[in-house]
Amino acid sequence: MKLLTSYLLRALFLALVFVTLAVTAAVWLTQSLRYVDVVVENGAPLHMFIWLALLTLPTFIGLTLPVALFVAVLFTFNRLTQESELVAMRATGMSPRDLAKPAVLLASWSLALGLLLTLWLQPLANQELVRLQYFVQSQFSAALLKEGTFNDLGNRMTVYVARREQNAELHGILIHDGRNRDKPITIRAARGQMVQGGQGPQVIVYDGVQQEYDHARHRLSELSFDSYAVSLESLVPDTTKRIEAPRERSTLALWRGMTEEPEANMRMRLASELHQRLTTPFLSLAFVLIAACCLLFGEFSRRGQGKRVVLAIFLAALTQAAVLGFGQMSGQSLVLAVPIYLSVLLPILFCGGMIWKSGQEENLAEEAES
Repeated sequence: MKLLTSYLLRALFLALVFVTLAVTAAVWLTQSLRYVDVVVENGAPLHMFIWLALLTLPTFIGLTLPVALFVAVLFTFNRLTQESELVAMRATGMSPRDLAKPAVLLASWSLALGLLLTLWLQPLANQELVRLQYFVQSQFSAALLKEGTFNDLGNRMTVYVARREQNAELHGILIHDGRNRDKPITIRAARGQMVQGGQGPQVIVYDGVQQEYDHARHRLSELSFDSYAVSLESLVPDTTKRIEAPRERSTLALWRGMTEEPEANMRMRLASELHQRLTTPFLSLAFVLIAACCLLFGEFSRRGQGKRVVLAIFLAALTQAAVLGFGQMSGQSLVLAVPIYLSVLLPILFCGGMIWKSGQEENLAEEAES
C-alpha cells in the first residue's frame, strides 16, 4: 500500500513541477514584457530588467500554483485510469480515499507554500518592485535625452540636444524652462555634461548664454556664462505624496487599515485584498478534492472519462469565478466577505467528506467480510 502511495505521489509531483513551470513561464514572460518599456525608455541596464522580472515571480506562482496542481491531478488520474493502473490499484483494496491521499498531501504542501507567498513574500516583492520602478525612472531617465529632438520633460521644461556622446557629454544644447511663467528662461550652450546631483539629475552646461524674459516689464535680459547647472528634477517622480497600493502592504498593515484608514474606498480595497490573500491558497486543496471526486468515484469506462474531466473543470472554474467575484465585493462589508470563504470551504467540506466516507465504507466492508 505504501509503495503504491509513493508511486502516486511521485507521479503527481512530477506532473505538478512540469505544469507549474510551463504555466508560470508563459504568464511570467508575457507579463514581464511590460518592464522592457520601463527599462528601455529610461536607459537602465539589462540586469535591472532581470531583477524587476524576478520580483514578479512570487505573485505569478501564488496565482498559478492552484491551477497547475488541478491540471496535474486531472492529467495524472486520467492517464492512470486509461492505462488501467487505477483499476488495478482498486482491485488491491485501495479506496478512493487511499488513492486521493497523495494528491491531498501535495495540496497541503501547496497550501503551505501559497500562504507563505501571499501573506509574506508577495507584499515584500511588490514593495521592492515599485521602489525599483521609481529608482529606474529617477536614476536612469535623465540618461535618455534623445539627440536631434525636443525632449519634453514635463512641468513646462524642454531640452534639445544636437549630439550625445557615450560618456554622457552633450553638444549643441537648448533648454527652455517655463516653470516660472512670469519669467521664462532659455539657455543655449555649446556643450554640457549630465550628472547626478543630490536633488536629482542635472545638466552642467558650458560656454553658453541665458536669456530671461520678464512679462511684466516686457524686458529681455541676457547673461553669458562659462558654466551653469540646470536641474532636471522634473525627471524624478514625486513619491512624497504617494499612497501605497493594497498589494504593497503587509498583511498586518491590511488588517489595521481596515479599521484605521479614514477613506471608505481605501478601506474597501484593503479588505478585499486581505480576503483574497487568505482564501487564494486554499484553492489548491479545493481544486484537488474536486478533481479527486470527479475522477475516482464511479464505474470504470473504456470510453474514457471525458465527461468527468469536463465536470471537474466546470466545478473548478465555477469556484475560481466565485472567489474572484465575491473577492471584489468582499471589502464593502463583513457580510459580503462571507461568500468568498464559503466558495472555498464548501468544495473542501463536500468533496473531502465524500472521500473520507468512501474510506470508512471500505473499512466496514472489509470488517464484514472477515
